[in-house]
Amino acid sequence: MRMFKNVLLLSLVVLAACSPVKKITSLEDEMNTLFRQEQYSQVLERFNEVEALSIKGKLPLSDATLLVAAQAAHQSGNYEQSAQLFQQIETALDGATLMMAGKNLQELGRSAEELAFWSDNLPSLTEESHKLSAYKRQFALHQQLGSYEEAAAVWPLLQSLNDPDLMYAQVEVLDKLDKKSEALKLNDQILTVDDKHEGALFFKADYYYHKAENWYQDEMTKYNRNANYTTYAYLRRELKKISTDFRTARDLLEKLHQLQPENKLYVGYLVNTYTRLEMRNEANAMKNKLQALKNQ
Repeated sequence: MRMFKNVLLLSLVVLAACSPVKKITSLEDEMNTLFRQEQYSQVLERFNEVEALSIKGKLPLSDATLLVAAQAAHQSGNYEQSAQLFQQIETALDGATLMMAGKNLQELGRSAEELAFWSDNLPSLTEESHKLSAYKRQFALHQQLGSYEEAAAVWPLLQSLNDPDLMYAQVEVLDKLDKKSEALKLNDQILTVDDKHEGALFFKADYYYHKAENWYQDEMTKYNRNANYTTYAYLRRELKKISTDFRTARDLLEKLHQLQPENKLYVGYLVNTYTRLEMRNEANAMKNKLQALKNQ
């Protein structure tokens, strides 16, 4: 009888040691250890075992286990798996993990979903750096999705950053909203911070070139309707003013050409600008260069 009891007790101990819960706990401990060691692929291997046992034993996965697996998947570059795992977590995420969950959606190119994610979770962010990063993503996503009014509404939360690229993104937003004067003012601020910012240089050059070209075409149309000495005198006066804008465009385009000598767009603009300023030698040189670039 005593032997029977000992055998029964031993059997119970073996069963307990082999129970799914015990195995899951052991694997979860391994996951945590491997995560601290940055062995992310091995973390996910253990997680697959945990998941299989939980399905077999009809046991729920803990949020802590899902979180470790989600973070490991993210660090491994498996953003799809990480996103799916984050969605299964029911407890609130801290700022760092919220940033990681948002980054998954960014990497996966799910713009509308990411925008909704930040709208839902921004109030939960407490660290200023996290908030600023989230606002930058909101701004970029609104711009990307063409919701320019919404992007402009986020801008006041970012304008203190003094980041030339971010400022230029706002220039593009203002341009889309047809707020040219505001766009030019901000664009000039960029060039004060970074006088070689290619986007800002071209925005200003393009603005003055088209302003001058449209003005030139209007004045030539007026003159051709009624060509006489008086209208010719008026035309010459206006052309002098127009030339000022063409020279502004020229100076900017020449700087862009120095930065990107092989850029066909800049060379083409210079051909037209030199032509309008009657700089024939320069115009011919740029024409030849443009043709050579096209033949490459």
